[in-house]
Amino acid sequence: MKSHLEPDRELREDLTGQVVAYLADWYDRASEMEAWGIDLDPETLEELRQPPAEEGRDLESILSKLTVAGKAGIYHPSGGHMSYIPNAGMYTAALADFLATGLNRYSGVANAAPGFTAIEHGVIDWFISIFELGPDSAGLLMSGGSMANFTGIVTARTAVLGEHFTRGVLYVTPHTHHSAAKAARLAGFRSDQIVRVDVDDDLRMDVNRLSERIALDRVEGKRPLLVIASAGSTDTGTVDPLDEIADITSSEGLWLHIDAAYGGFFQLTERGKRALHGIERADSLSLDPHKGLSIPFGVGALLVRDEAALVDAHEGRGAYLRDEDSYMGLRDISSLGPELSRPSRGLSVWLPLQLHGVAPFRAALDSSLDLAEHAYRRLRTIDGIDARWAPDLSVVAFMFDNDELGRSAWAAVNADRTVHLSPTIIDDRFVLRFAILNRRSTVEHVDHAIDIIEKTLIG
Repeated sequence: MKSHLEPDRELREDLTGQVVAYLADWYDRASEMEAWGIDLDPETLEELRQPPAEEGRDLESILSKLTVAGKAGIYHPSGGHMSYIPNAGMYTAALADFLATGLNRYSGVANAAPGFTAIEHGVIDWFISIFELGPDSAGLLMSGGSMANFTGIVTARTAVLGEHFTRGVLYVTPHTHHSAAKAARLAGFRSDQIVRVDVDDDLRMDVNRLSERIALDRVEGKRPLLVIASAGSTDTGTVDPLDEIADITSSEGLWLHIDAAYGGFFQLTERGKRALHGIERADSLSLDPHKGLSIPFGVGALLVRDEAALVDAHEGRGAYLRDEDSYMGLRDISSLGPELSRPSRGLSVWLPLQLHGVAPFRAALDSSLDLAEHAYRRLRTIDGIDARWAPDLSVVAFMFDNDELGRSAWAAVNADRTVHLSPTIIDDRFVLRFAILNRRSTVEHVDHAIDIIEKTLIG
């Protein structure tokens, strides 16, 4: 008996054709679409939450519902999306995801799909080469920076303190991404084991305060464990003094984890490499291809200088699995992180890089740096705006003489829908930010937002 779950070739081609046509229309509009959609009414939201019926329905009607669902929220492909940390998406990476999901090869254990495992390890090898972490390094692709930070912290905990970590101390700043503190709590650390180190006037970790706090914690019988530095904070794009921090962690015997989820891939550019000097000294490094490389959401990475530390922290063997954790020199990816069942993430990074080469990705990152410099120069000339922080990378953060005026300017920009910006709070002050990482963003998008801000200030 024929199963509805096994469509024949003709039906498969028809279904695929409808989806491809739907995506083609979406990508045709990507460069011109607004950055911010409409609000959906409660009835529509409730309808979208309805469970499936006993009998199916046609794909056309399902795609029409998807169109309705997609009208709300931030339009990530839009060049005007300059809030939070943008992700423009990529059609060729979507094709890679389609292939990975359709082929459905399991890559958690190497001998189940050696070729796919080799592809993913090859992607990681390339990342390691970018940051010059050394021949003993390893890593894996994960769902994003949050899981990468968590896995890095677990690795550091095991490598430095083993099972006895109740007196361990982790050091962050007020601008360290909140996922780091969340990851530390999930890894078993109490909130009082997470110490916030002051920043300097440029919002970078104050290395003198860090040294002082480490010394004080040792006197009090605590065990300094880990410094989490930012290679491009989400708030302001600020890069901590990585080289100086590495000097301290090296001399004090601490683990250095660098959160480069947003900023790491600027290492591909000359300006980015200068800003990120010292990143090659990390013991572990989180990185998001779904930010700097525009890969669709769900692909982060963790790189660790010492593969043995990663394996020691995460290897687990079920009785039904073979005793070894490698196949023809390929380490089981499940031995490097918390997931046993996992999607084959390597294709979504590998295929676009193989197809396009590295140069277009580097050019897109350089364009983001150019736009950030342009935005900063313009903002510096406007009365009523305090643009005191020159961008390290492609996030431009600025304040207003009056916070309420700043909030009004933010509301006016987003109400226009052409551009979408998001704010943050620094020292109890309202701070607006251009987060530029979308390859479709243009100088016209930036100038349009700044024109609205300027008109709001003039009144």
